Amino acid sequence: MDDIIFGNAFASEEEFKAIDQVMNQAYVNIPKLVGEDYLAELLPHGDVERVPFKVVLDDGVTDLEKEIVFDSVYHQCGETPYYMIRSRWTRMFYGKKNIPERKIDEEYYHRGDVVIVNDNLAHYRGEVQIVLKDMKVDGQRNRIGHIPEADHILLNGVKAGRSFVS
Repeated sequence: MDDIIFGNAFASEEEFKAIDQVMNQAYVNIPKLVGEDYLAELLPHGDVERVPFKVVLDDGVTDLEKEIVFDSVYHQCGETPYYMIRSRWTRMFYGKKNIPERKIDEEYYHRGDVVIVNDNLAHYRGEVQIVLKDMKVDGQRNRIGHIPEADHILLNGVKAGRSFVS
């Protein structure tokens, strides 16, 4: 965000506090990982602009899945298909963890659903994905929850190389 324009003559203290809150969510300082060798340079670090999302969790989400979703900063990879946002960084840290399939009683994932690749697609296990277009439930992903519909407009701001966070 480069500019903030007010429609009234003078912004109130309440409006300035709201702007401060948004700016604190839009920028984060990520420490450089120590002891991760080549990953330390590749992963986003320093002052990083991000797109913040609220995630409403489904029932039955495991502690590991919560850790993956809430304790990581994601970075949209460049080869992302049109139907999802992908962050491969989490699979580098959680790809060797056991993430068993959790079945859902739905035929499709929908825009705003947040999923994690499970053991059934081991090469991508741990990868966080946000659904942009309806996708058939294939048993390779666990739905963690969803981004509220009011925040779906933020999905358009996540481009290749851009960081996002829940």
